[in-house]
Amino acid sequence: MDLLSFPDFRAAVLAEFPQLSDEFQGDDDIPHVQLGVFARFTQAAKGRADWQTYERCVRIADCLFARASGDLESALYVAYLEHLDFAGERGPKAWSLLTPELQAAWRRITRSNEKRAALPHKDKRRHP
Repeated sequence: MDLLSFPDFRAAVLAEFPQLSDEFQGDDDIPHVQLGVFARFTQAAKGRADWQTYERCVRIADCLFARASGDLESALYVAYLEHLDFAGERGPKAWSLLTPELQAAWRRITRSNEKRAALPHKDKRRHP
């Protein structure tokens, strides 16, 4: 089974949502930006309670995540999953539409971020 990469992500998203092509334009060298656009698009569907579009987004993310190369998987964690929000009245419905694999991945990145935030930080300011 071939692993999927950033061009596969771009092709899958634009095949399903051609209206995102303008927002993807010019960011071929920065796929994390395109993943961020996709995350915002997914969140906007949740915000409108457009569950059909939200489910289509989740389906794409799940297919990509299942066969992602290391680089794409990392980007899916940091530029997509960690930007999905499940708070508010639509949160439980949005959460229920994630596959178990995406739920587990979201929990992993959230736990990792929480652990990192809890670490002591060195004060980088210079004192005169």
